[in-house]
Parts: sequence; structure tokens; C-alpha cells
Amino acid sequence: MTAIPAAPTAGAALPAVTARVDVISIQSQVVYGYVGNNAAMPVFRRAGLRAIAVPTVILSNTPHYPTLHGGAVPLDWFQGLLKGLDERGVTQVARAVVCGYLGQPGQADLLAEWLPALRAARPDLRVHIDPVMGDRNDGLYVDSGLVAQYRKKLVPHADGMTPNHFELEQMVGRPLSSIDEVAAAARELIAEGPQWIVVTSAAPMAAAPGSLQLAVVTDADCIVLTHPEIAIPPSVHGTGDVFMAAITARLLAGDALQEAARAATAVVTDALTRTRELGWEELAIEG
Repeated sequence: MTAIPAAPTAGAALPAVTARVDVISIQSQVVYGYVGNNAAMPVFRRAGLRAIAVPTVILSNTPHYPTLHGGAVPLDWFQGLLKGLDERGVTQVARAVVCGYLGQPGQADLLAEWLPALRAARPDLRVHIDPVMGDRNDGLYVDSGLVAQYRKKLVPHADGMTPNHFELEQMVGRPLSSIDEVAAAARELIAEGPQWIVVTSAAPMAAAPGSLQLAVVTDADCIVLTHPEIAIPPSVHGTGDVFMAAITARLLAGDALQEAARAATAVVTDALTRTRELGWEELAIEG
């Protein structure tokens, strides 16, 4: 006869386990607007994933407005936030780490110290890095030291990366004018660690009028996907953050890379279409 377990003593603490966390999302946080974690978290929630937001900067809004308040998370704070993830057991249960906008080069140094130990302990965990540095319209909008930091310190620790065309040019140090050149540049990064690179707005000079290209590059292949270019106000940012969240969600769901990229593109296109319909100055991402 099976013994009936005794009831817990009144007031005694019950055994507990670390709460479920699927994604650790390390990127910017703004009070007003939808970039960084503000853009990514709704995508994760809609996909049924539990994500933890780790801020690299806390800003009133993006720097593209006339006024800006806040700044980068201090390095000792940032180091403590990463350490806290280890101490609470989050890094033992998470399925993916997403890294986006960084507030200063020192944060890249700290990530380059934190990620190797995490990868050694959890070889099954995915690390996806979006080297957020700028775009063709705005140029470089981060500390110039971060360009080298992304290339030297973070590329080797990534399973996959999602630079836009401008960011890929920054990391390889030369202009790229064709899809073949984009693929060759992406493979330079793949040779240093990542399994795949998805380049958004790839080779825009070679794209058909009214469309944008996405280059899905692996060591063995380069698949080009196209999608409509949707006119939006220049203040609208965050599409890369949405794309990274969406492709991560689809990969965690078991999609192949090409299908995950296609699905993520659709999420971005839907958000831009909604933004245009509403006439918003910020990305209309719902979650």
C-alpha cells in the first residue's frame, strides 16, 4: 500500500524551482516607443514564449527625437544583471539569448566574458546577436568602438546574426554592392563562429524598385527572399528588433532557417503596414 505523504508543516517553505524562461533578451529599453526590448517582448509573448528583458540603456525615447533623457546602464550594474541571471538559475533553463543594442563598448567586453562560460555549460542554448549599430539613413549611431567589439568579441559566440546591410559593411570594413558580395562578407563572419547570417535590406542598390531583399546565408548556401518596401516616417525604428525576436521564436518552434526568416519578414511587414495605416511616429507592434 502506497504511503500517503505527510502534509507540509504550516508556514514551512515549499520546494520551488526556477520559473520558466525561454529567452533572455539583452537590448535597449525606452520609456516611449517601440525599439529594443519594447519591440521584441510583444513578439515573444505573441509566440507563447516567456522572455526576460535585460536593459543595456534606459532612455526616454530613441535619439532621433529633439530631446533625449537617460543613458547607458553602468557597467557594474550591467555586470550585476548578468550575474543575477546565473544566481537565480535562469541561465540553466533559458533556451536562447538574444543580444541587440549595446550602450557602450564595455558592455560588449562583459558579454564576451559571460557568454563563453554560458555556452560551455549549456551547449544546447542558442545565442542570436543583432549587431545594432546604424543604417543607411542614419549612419552609425553607436559609439564607434562598438564596431570592432561586435566583430572581435561577440561574433565568435553567436549561433546566428541578423545585421542589416549597413551593419555588415561596418563589420567587414568595406562597401558591398551585390548579393554575391553580401554573401561573401557574411561568410567571413560565419568562418569565425556563427552557423548562419541573415542580412536584412541586403544589397539595396540591386533590389527591384519598391522591394527589399533578405539574404539568408550559411556556409553552403545563400537564399534571397524579397518583400515589399513600405514607406514609413523616418522616426519609425525597431524593425530589426522585431525581426530578430520573430526569427528566434520561429527557430525555437522548430522551423528551418529559411522558413523562420520568411515568417519573421511577414511579422515585420505586418507591423509596418499597421504603422502606416495608423499614421504613428512609432512602430505599431502589438502583443
